[in-house]
Amino acid sequence: MRPYFKIRNTFSRDYEGNPTAGAVKVPVRNMDVNVRDYDVKNGISLEQSATNYLNIPINNNKGINELIDGYEAASVPDNLMAQRLESAAYSTAKVFEEDAIKVLVNNSTVSTQADGTTDNIYSNIVKDIAILAKRGVDKNRMYVAISFETETLLLQDKVYANTASQIGAELARNGIVNKINGVNIITQDLGETESGQAIEYIVYGIDWTQAIDEWMINPTVVDLTSGSDKFIGASALKGRMVYADAVTDKNAVIVKSKVGISAVNITPVDTLSGTLADATKVADLDSVGGSGTVTYSLPTGVADNDKFEISTNTVVTKDGTTGAGTYTIVVKGTDTASNEASATAVIEVAEASE
Repeated sequence: MRPYFKIRNTFSRDYEGNPTAGAVKVPVRNMDVNVRDYDVKNGISLEQSATNYLNIPINNNKGINELIDGYEAASVPDNLMAQRLESAAYSTAKVFEEDAIKVLVNNSTVSTQADGTTDNIYSNIVKDIAILAKRGVDKNRMYVAISFETETLLLQDKVYANTASQIGAELARNGIVNKINGVNIITQDLGETESGQAIEYIVYGIDWTQAIDEWMINPTVVDLTSGSDKFIGASALKGRMVYADAVTDKNAVIVKSKVGISAVNITPVDTLSGTLADATKVADLDSVGGSGTVTYSLPTGVADNDKFEISTNTVVTKDGTTGAGTYTIVVKGTDTASNEASATAVIEVAEASE
């Protein structure tokens, strides 16, 4: 069996109204009830409730309509029927899950933690759990969804790895793989943000996430031959889903996506002339983004890289002298999370002045 999709299954289904009307209302409280001193003689003044209702339209409408040629519905072999129904169930769950993840990512606050490594990923998640807890999200009503890449990093952490086997059978059946700081952990392919950044993990409070299902026609095989002037000995797998997902407060969701290195900057020295001695600086290096320390390198055999070398955050000449001319270098930057970025620059060495 293929992976079971479970993030959307953790969402709340707490709404008012009939979804078949095209929209529902979700109660939203922006602040907690205010507790004040009570005056026995004069009582206490009324305050208006901070609860209002968020209108959520049912805006996702998906369907399945796949031809099964050569078989009327009653004669589709059992093995073919099972294969098609399993595929339909998987594809449906995949769409639900991807849409739920998209809603979380697009309605969230951004984690400020560094890109995950084997040394920091556990503490990164603990810090973001603490941020949500300070915002009033109960850890018993909180989940952390981690990518498979993040799980690989976590399994190299002794604290995480040593507690992974302590999850009970009931939690495991619900897709829970472990707990961090008392919060349930689930694994899933989280994909990327719209800007192409890999999502490492999502911390969210389930009371601020909503899943609304209007109705579903479960995938079934329907005969196309009876009464048709077009189909002969054919049937189709059909199904339909109408639903919506929503986050009612983005402060209850924290998304950590991989920042990586967005750019490597090469600043050539503009006063080079004549014959340059060995170890003469020809360019300064820095980078934008990245996790931890960024290490620079000159890939061998590329452009004129073999005439130069890296000295900390600079490019210098190597192996004897470098004369006047135009040289092209390609520098690669790599951070501690193995993110990479490259840049190209031209080094101009003028003729020696007379």
